[in-house]
Amino acid sequence: MKTITGTYPPLPLKYLLCRINEFEGASLSLKHTIITELIDVHPILCVDFSKGSVFRRARKIGERDYPASVQDLLWRLDGVASVGRANPEGYPVLYVADRPETAFAETHIDGSFVLLSELQILENAKCRIAPIGEMSRVQRTGRGFLTGDASSTINDMLNACSLDEAKSLLIADAFLFDCLVNDEAPYSVSSFVAKSIFEKSGDVSAVAYPSVRKNGAVNFAVKTDDFWKFWGVVGARRMYVRHLACGYYETSSTEHVIGVAEHGRLIWEEGVVDDNVSKLFISPWHP
Repeated sequence: MKTITGTYPPLPLKYLLCRINEFEGASLSLKHTIITELIDVHPILCVDFSKGSVFRRARKIGERDYPASVQDLLWRLDGVASVGRANPEGYPVLYVADRPETAFAETHIDGSFVLLSELQILENAKCRIAPIGEMSRVQRTGRGFLTGDASSTINDMLNACSLDEAKSLLIADAFLFDCLVNDEAPYSVSSFVAKSIFEKSGDVSAVAYPSVRKNGAVNFAVKTDDFWKFWGVVGARRMYVRHLACGYYETSSTEHVIGVAEHGRLIWEEGVVDDNVSKLFISPWHP
């Protein structure tokens, strides 16, 4: 039986170590070259997500703001996309989180009004997600962030490889993870990693990575060009959010969107405060 490294031969271990050791002191151009070398041969582990969990996106708004359109819950259509951890300038993605607290933490929310969007993958749709660093996490802990019960199969595949090839594969996987998660603004390394993965695997719609600001949580950078093929909006609310401590928050003054009218106009239930609940639409909205 052919192993994963037989199908996707990794860089020779000694060469890989040399490239990683020179990375920190390298120019940005050389760093990009090294990343390209790795991603060209590295197997991109993917997971197909279908309808199930609800994902969240948060942004600060004014005390009297009631955003009017579905598009206000998502990404700006005008202007050039600014650089982020998982996207270079001009390459738009939508950042979503696994839970509200993660979205609050990633948006540096504390003592402000917030618009919280709630999104879900559509019925009969499969969104292909690439969780970065998943193989090395499976090898270290026995279970990945997103691979769930398939983690044991991945571990068996790794154990079937020769020792040096498995080490090369896992080191490359851990290195790309570090590049994505440990980079800081202006994100010239992490954004290049994410864009390279999107470009290598055209069927990947989202890159997943652990939250830098909230331990154990997961963020997703979702491509916008095929967003409506897989995703729908299932709810939205505005609320006042205050950070308590250690990544836990208090919410108040919560008002909900109760539906979407023609042309994506949001219907707010203004003046009705209902805290600590999520009022999801009967069915997801999408154009």
